[in-house]
Amino acid sequence: MDNKKRNELVLNLACEMLQNINYEIDNAYVEDVEGEEGQVLVSVTVGKPGGLIGFRGRNMAALQLLLSLMVKKQLGEWVRVILDINNYRGEQKERLEGMAKDLAQKAIETGKEVEMANMSSYERRICHMVLTEIEGITSDSEGEGENRHIVIRPKL
Repeated sequence: MDNKKRNELVLNLACEMLQNINYEIDNAYVEDVEGEEGQVLVSVTVGKPGGLIGFRGRNMAALQLLLSLMVKKQLGEWVRVILDINNYRGEQKERLEGMAKDLAQKAIETGKEVEMANMSSYERRICHMVLTEIEGITSDSEGEGENRHIVIRPKL
């Protein structure tokens, strides 16, 4: 199946899933993720997104997994589906990047390590990518499972 047909199927499944849980979709589109082979971004806009997004995006992550499983069942192959509701992921990325930069500056100024809050692997990846661009610090993920977080350390 070519990418256009695959993306059409993914979009239809996403809209059907959201309509089945009584969400009216204002706008929806799907696109290939640039630079990531086999990844598809489904972007949806709804009237009241809070219930779909959930606390720190947890409901959205669960819906994303369900959508990925539905796509796998239809296509017989795994497609990495990223679900974004009302541009939550874009705004989240900006917030995380800003927080990482601020805490890196704090670590540099105080000379002490700074711990970030517990985060998902997706959130940690965003932070680590920003932190690699900042001179004078290092960053590591520590902890297990739900308690995994980033520690920012000044270079000595």
